[in-house]
Amino acid sequence: MLKCGDYDVLIIGAGIVGSAIARELSRYRLRAAVLDRAPELPFGQSRANSSMIHGGFDDECGTVKARFCAKGNAMYHALHEELDFRLIECGSFVCAQGEHEHRHLNKLYEQGKTNGAKGLEIVSGDAMREKEPNASGGITAALWCSSAAIINNFEASLAFIENACQNGVELFLETEVRGLIFDDCACEMRGVRTNRGDFYAPVVINASGVNSDVISRMAGDDSFIIHPTRGEYFIFDRAVGTLVTSFLFSCPSELGKGVTVAQTADENLLIGPTSVRQLDRDDRDTTPEGLEEAFSGALRLVPGIPRNMAITTFSGIRANIDRGDFYIKALDKPRGFVNAAGIKSPGFTSAPAIAAHVADLMKDAFGDILSFEPDPAFVPKRRHVPRFMYMSMDERAEAASKDPKWGQIVCRCESVTEAQVVEAIRRGARTVAAVKLLVRPGAGRCQGGFCAPRVVEILARELGVSPLEITRHGGNSYMLSGRTKDPLLPGEKK
Repeated sequence: MLKCGDYDVLIIGAGIVGSAIARELSRYRLRAAVLDRAPELPFGQSRANSSMIHGGFDDECGTVKARFCAKGNAMYHALHEELDFRLIECGSFVCAQGEHEHRHLNKLYEQGKTNGAKGLEIVSGDAMREKEPNASGGITAALWCSSAAIINNFEASLAFIENACQNGVELFLETEVRGLIFDDCACEMRGVRTNRGDFYAPVVINASGVNSDVISRMAGDDSFIIHPTRGEYFIFDRAVGTLVTSFLFSCPSELGKGVTVAQTADENLLIGPTSVRQLDRDDRDTTPEGLEEAFSGALRLVPGIPRNMAITTFSGIRANIDRGDFYIKALDKPRGFVNAAGIKSPGFTSAPAIAAHVADLMKDAFGDILSFEPDPAFVPKRRHVPRFMYMSMDERAEAASKDPKWGQIVCRCESVTEAQVVEAIRRGARTVAAVKLLVRPGAGRCQGGFCAPRVVEILARELGVSPLEITRHGGNSYMLSGRTKDPLLPGEKK
């Protein structure tokens, strides 16, 4: 079992919310650790979502969502340079087809103004099609939001947790919470029990996404229920990524924001999600019915999407909470337990604002047991692995002259070099999926058909293990089942 030391704060969940909280707390002289059961990051909702930075008009005035969405939007526009993740200021359209939906745009407009959303304007369908000529002729009007943006959600999630770790936060992956530790009368928090041992701290923050109600019940709070809700998506080849340049929404319904069509931050085309409740919190399989619903919904917005240009599909499980709103609260008993629960859309957008709020909440609730003295050594900036695809030819030549690995292409679809893969491993990637999430080999049209063997080879070499030990995403997801040649492979022992 792991020997775990004492901490000031334990954060359960390394999704975008937990990671943003970790970074915010790393500004202070606090010893913090983040625990996540996943083998690589991002995982869960932070991995499988629409990658949208919402404007802040969609949430009912007075809700916690409305309070944090527009604030989070503004923070991302500053943070993406500080933390070096891709953010494209593309703007969004909510598309109305018919008078009933047109009236709903007026509601969203007024709601957005109250919530502090920036850059709102209702335009005609013809005016919208001047910017998006491939949009459906049936769209009669649209709500334009110039402050909405698209993001590389993998880069952003990793940026927050990497910067937190730069500033002293400790991250423990493949660490599943199995219970909480209290004082003798269960009045105060003492720590967390996991599959890797016990971690001790007087404050525990529950940012565990779809499992946040399970963790909350361990603390005696059963005031909310999470209903896992599956959303299914398509990703299309870059060749059709320019069908739209903005984020296109259908008019929202009681099921959510509806199917969307957007160009991703990496210039693919994204459509989805659906919205289907399920009991299983981990089943992320796609279904023929769900994908058909997503594609049909997308055609209402952009009729010319060629289905044969799809390169992959995926689904994510959203933490739909029965309260209908984010649940952020420090419990009175046990003292030291904080819920940041039920964080679904616009949770990714709201994460930096939620993190700042949680830090303020902790100062008020736990100022007598924790020191919130600012750490003068805090480093706010983090640099991503250099992106070979976006380098100029002179920059590429200079990089290769210093390290020949920059001249070795591993992934042709995404122009990923050996040097990038090596740097991903140096930063902690231990699986094929982790390397893909950080530097994108396998994210292109062939979906790893050509580059996966090379990534396995580099992982094995850099980690000093046999290729037979390399997994796709931890556990038993081995990439290779055995050897086809007699000589020992690199890293193998007799």
